[in-house]
Amino acid sequence: MEVSRVSMTGDLVGAYVVEERWADGRLVLRPDLRVETILARHSEKELTRDEFDRRFGRLPTDDEG
Repeated sequence: MEVSRVSMTGDLVGAYVVEERWADGRLVLRPDLRVETILARHSEKELTRDEFDRRFGRLPTDDEG
């Protein structure tokens, strides 16, 4: 089943996912918590590996991969 998403403005602002559609037309919504949606809300984007390394340097690892 395809997920429906809505953007709201006014008293409630943000991106939401339609959780349920009732026969009388009411909708049950939940916040859209996908990473790309959260980043877009703050005008950010996911860093590439090179951008991450330039910003934070090489982080220590525990040799698990």
